[in-house]
Amino acid sequence: MTSQPSPRPVSRREVRITRLLGAPRELVFRAWIDPDQIAAWWAPNDYEIPRETVEIDPRVGGRIHFSMVERAGEAVYPVRFEIVEISEPELLVLASDPQPEIGLVYPMITRAVFEAGGDGTLVTVTQGPHAEETQGGATAGWTESLDKLESHLRRSTARRAVGT
Repeated sequence: MTSQPSPRPVSRREVRITRLLGAPRELVFRAWIDPDQIAAWWAPNDYEIPRETVEIDPRVGGRIHFSMVERAGEAVYPVRFEIVEISEPELLVLASDPQPEIGLVYPMITRAVFEAGGDGTLVTVTQGPHAEETQGGATAGWTESLDKLESHLRRSTARRAVGT
């Protein structure tokens, strides 16, 4: 499958990644709002999400909260999203406040669109605005997270196919 960061005008500083995942749209969407699944995939490679830190209330006005913990160090990064729009299984829009202590200086919107197609689901993640110095890291982080989501879904689909 492919990741394609798209260039955006400097004034927008958005990250945009599109990925075709080999799983039905309902399963892909569920991976974004299920605490166990979020703990399995939603962090770059050098981080993990302890399951006990994941809190989800999947409704407009609800939340997706978790902590990313650096594997090789002691850094802990709280991730706090408010759900501003949800339409299962096609759309999830999240808002987050600035976190200047980790370089996120603007309020941010993360939009995930899930489109059924062929043998899978086309997911497009758009997030921004980012400061110039954090945009590259955000692109890399989302690419790695979606790689992990793809592997997670592949394992989940294989388990379902054999009935375990």
